Amino acid sequence: MISFALKILLSNRGKLITALTGVIFSLVLVNVQGGLYLGLIHKASLLVDHTDADIWVGKHLVENVDLANDIPVEWLNRIRGLEGVALADPYIVQPSIATLPDGGFETLMIIGIDPLSKIGAAWNVDEGGETYVYRPDSITIDRLDARKLGYAQIGDIVEISGHRAKITGFTDGVIGFMTTPYVFTNIDSARQYAQIREGYCSYFLIQAADGVNLNELSEEIRHLVPSANVYTAAQFRKISQDYWMHRTGIGISFGMATVLGLLVGLLMVAQSLYALALDHVNDFATLKAIGAENGQILQVVLVQSCTIAVVGTLIGMGIVWVAETYCSTPLAPIEIPMILRVAGIGLVATICLVASVLPFQRLRRIDPAIVLQG
Repeated sequence: MISFALKILLSNRGKLITALTGVIFSLVLVNVQGGLYLGLIHKASLLVDHTDADIWVGKHLVENVDLANDIPVEWLNRIRGLEGVALADPYIVQPSIATLPDGGFETLMIIGIDPLSKIGAAWNVDEGGETYVYRPDSITIDRLDARKLGYAQIGDIVEISGHRAKITGFTDGVIGFMTTPYVFTNIDSARQYAQIREGYCSYFLIQAADGVNLNELSEEIRHLVPSANVYTAAQFRKISQDYWMHRTGIGISFGMATVLGLLVGLLMVAQSLYALALDHVNDFATLKAIGAENGQILQVVLVQSCTIAVVGTLIGMGIVWVAETYCSTPLAPIEIPMILRVAGIGLVATICLVASVLPFQRLRRIDPAIVLQG
């Protein structure tokens, strides 16, 4: 039966290619769409993921790491006195406006770091080092954002909120969800650029001592500063990601596109298998005439479906690898974890099995007597 199934499948290359296209299309869509979704959502918590802080303390009702309000630095004195706190430093995340040489404007996200802090610094710094932390009026931007500031180079001067800012370094791939350029500088310069009052900041970054329970330490901090929101890094990561997912409907749009793609793939595979069955009705009738049972007919259809699934999966996963390797960028990252790959393959296998139901229902009703007609 296996040989018979493969011969029928290979007898019509056009329908075989159509079915394979459906499988490949579905597999690539699920993985690439899912990878883009995960990549974009992870951008929403980029700062949380790269500061090495265990706990974030911010203004009451803060919903997103990029949308902060001022809190008084004096609260830090209470927090630093707690036994489980190893480090506690101020951190600024505030928007500002840069005036470009051509007279245009560009919105920036100012990131201010305490020069003495060991957490919160820029990452992936590929040119210029981290001297921006120690030099006043020095900034580091991402290389991809340089064009937004007039294709700025190391040593160029820009104006931010009426203050001088010298570009002393570049990062590589540090692009947030809103695509507003992240500008890293020391905390004093950040207050000038973001027009924050002296003695205020956006967050406190807390690093706990070894072995300390983060939830218990968070609760202690809440008692000390009841006017603030206190989150572990994992909690704040989820809050920041959920904010954009719910406010923008990005999950619904990606989900609907994926579902429609799966339906298209299902229809393509089902139509191809059904057309193959109709083209070989007499062959299946002959099998029944010589004693083949419905179980054997089902075996033929399943072998065809599984063959299409396996071949389509191999080709599709190759295309997925190419897309992830060569098409992923910091602006549109494609992150495909193993669980997504496995889920995609499982969905494609399910599609092929479901698609085999339609031709089997047609074949099981064939009357063997038709081989004697005509």
